[in-house]
Amino acid sequence: MRFNWSEYLNLAQELAAISGDSVNNEAKLRSAVSRAYYAVFCVARNYLRDVEKDPRLSHNKTTDINEHQYVAEEFIFHKSKAKKMIKLGENLSRLRQMRNKADYADTIFTLSNDVKTALKLAQNIMTTLTELNQETEL
Repeated sequence: MRFNWSEYLNLAQELAAISGDSVNNEAKLRSAVSRAYYAVFCVARNYLRDVEKDPRLSHNKTTDINEHQYVAEEFIFHKSKAKKMIKLGENLSRLRQMRNKADYADTIFTLSNDVKTALKLAQNIMTTLTELNQETEL
């Protein structure tokens, strides 16, 4: 059974909500940013792979690419030049930067705000991807 990547966004929202005053507050908030990113990255990657039939993202790919950068850029520079595709790619890149900071930076002074922004970006990206998938089903 295929994993439903949007479940990571649900988990991110739960982690952000339960962080409160717990001992692991920062770990939960950092994990929320990371899971929010991976939720939308994987759904976006799968859209390009399964709907747009991008051979560089196939299960049997033969090229070695940085998938994270590649997926974002495929939306930013999408052949349709549609504003929603460009915005999706830009938001995905921004969220990736936030995820990198959450996963690697020793100190984050703006973590609470970053979590709110990350969840909002992820929800916007997920909404756009859902709309794109629905358009292809018509």
